[in-house]
Amino acid sequence: MNNRHPKPVEDYMTANMVLVFVNLLWIFVAIWSAWGFLSVVIVALVLNHLITRLDEFRRARDGHMRRPSRGADEA
Repeated sequence: MNNRHPKPVEDYMTANMVLVFVNLLWIFVAIWSAWGFLSVVIVALVLNHLITRLDEFRRARDGHMRRPSRGADEA
């Protein structure tokens, strides 16, 4: 049986973040031109809230957000 492992894959995180930024930028410009700046601010706040909730959910799922253990002096 052939047990050769494939070569490591290149990290495309930076390229993906640039593409996300470019797409978000033109979407915000389109919203701004159609409905105004307040609409862009509201969409940005909603996106920020959803990203924060997703991060909290993923950390809780992975067990990174554990409650601190109670010390001997706390009852």
